[in-house]
Amino acid sequence: MWKILCVCALTAAPGAIAQDGAAPTNDQLAERAVELLLEKFESYQPDRPVGRLSEKRLSAWQTSERERLEELHEDSKGLGAEWPYEGVYRVGPDGRIPAGYRVGGTAIVAEGLLEFPGLEKRDGQLEAVRRAAKFIIRMLDEDLGLAPGPKRGYDVRGWGHTYALSFLLRALEKGTLEKGTAKSAREAVEHLLVCLKVNEIPEGGWNYASNSTASPFQTGATLLTLYRAQAGGFGVEEALVTRGLEALQRGRRDDTGAWSYSVRPGQSGHREEMHASSARAAIAELALHHGGLSTPKDLRRAVDGFFDGWEHLLKRKSQQGTHVGPYSIAPYYFFFGHGYVAHAIEVLPENQRPELRAQLRKVLLATRDEDGSWNDRIFPRTSAYCTAMVLMALRAPELPRFPDWKTPAVKGSKLPGGG
Repeated sequence: MWKILCVCALTAAPGAIAQDGAAPTNDQLAERAVELLLEKFESYQPDRPVGRLSEKRLSAWQTSERERLEELHEDSKGLGAEWPYEGVYRVGPDGRIPAGYRVGGTAIVAEGLLEFPGLEKRDGQLEAVRRAAKFIIRMLDEDLGLAPGPKRGYDVRGWGHTYALSFLLRALEKGTLEKGTAKSAREAVEHLLVCLKVNEIPEGGWNYASNSTASPFQTGATLLTLYRAQAGGFGVEEALVTRGLEALQRGRRDDTGAWSYSVRPGQSGHREEMHASSARAAIAELALHHGGLSTPKDLRRAVDGFFDGWEHLLKRKSQQGTHVGPYSIAPYYFFFGHGYVAHAIEVLPENQRPELRAQLRKVLLATRDEDGSWNDRIFPRTSAYCTAMVLMALRAPELPRFPDWKTPAVKGSKLPGGG
């Protein structure tokens, strides 16, 4: 089913085909993505949140919002410091984008640019990455919305902590930052490790927003980043990783490979279908795999589950609302899922990768916008985050694999799936 859907979508997507009629190469797609990301660098000014609108009003708002952002980006030239992620959640009396979204979105875009070849040759690319690092470090130091401490209510700072840590670790590993910033970045890494420890869910794992249950996609992303921290020579508490992996194992159905949206303390099973978890299965399984608790067969099942459920993800792409039936899939899972499926493909046996890479390329081409960007939200601003996720998906075959966790993670645990 998904193959038929992809071919139809590819034919209908103007941005998917080059002017000469040939599909652009991955390098051409990535080059355009980098160009657009550099154009979207901004100095954030609080703006009014938008509620649910009629389709006619939504279209008019999106047009005016694109125009406003173009002016903001133009005014931000030489001053830009961030790529804030935008969602329906806002904070404060003026309804501003929360610090976790601003830092998390900036870190993901900056890491995408960091990993793209020609960092020191392309005009503005290296400078943008360095300025983003300074912005993230400053926000961690000054913004109380990112301070360590137990979560209260709806709280998205953990998303910012995880991706800030991921970006800063890669920037330090590649030697990209200036001497003074590198010193501050190492201090920020140590601080972020404390933040992740303090914000852990009771009984293990992490949640995107609440403090009551572990979410597989946030727990998976955090564990993968902690593995990277350990590989970078930073001290990571073994028990923290152990509890996170145990939380992941509780959220996985061994019979189907489907994953809970959230994992309750003491949970021993769930009934969710793979279609409902097709965008989070790969990242969760990938975290288990690099933690020594998953087999290639399990990982392949997660990748296949993504493609099998792709049409259900597509129905929610760029739509209003969040967790809408029948599978309660939120739009913002769409390109997040593509990004981590790309990483999962590269861990599978080499002979399986070419066909799966081709399948992923088809769906990425099918969902590319006319200007060469990608976006899975109604908000024009989120195209920066989505385009960066796709950029890293396109680059996945050349990127370094996530490191394996070196200490036995769950002593006495049995590999899931019979491995």
